[in-house]
Amino acid sequence: MVSKTRVFLIMLLLLVVAIGSIILLVKVDAGAFWIRTVPLAVLGFGAVIAQSMGLFQKKAKKTE
Repeated sequence: MVSKTRVFLIMLLLLVVAIGSIILLVKVDAGAFWIRTVPLAVLGFGAVIAQSMGLFQKKAKKTE
């Protein structure tokens, strides 16, 4: 089962990083291709990496 709070917080963090990359690319006068592509790559690859690291999964409760 996926923890909705954890997914929200991780995706919010990725969104902040993507917005930061947009601001950085605009400041260095990057082309429109990079301004469109880099934030999408940050969100996509960030979500894939977070999923593969198991950050979206709830921890199993210990049974005694």
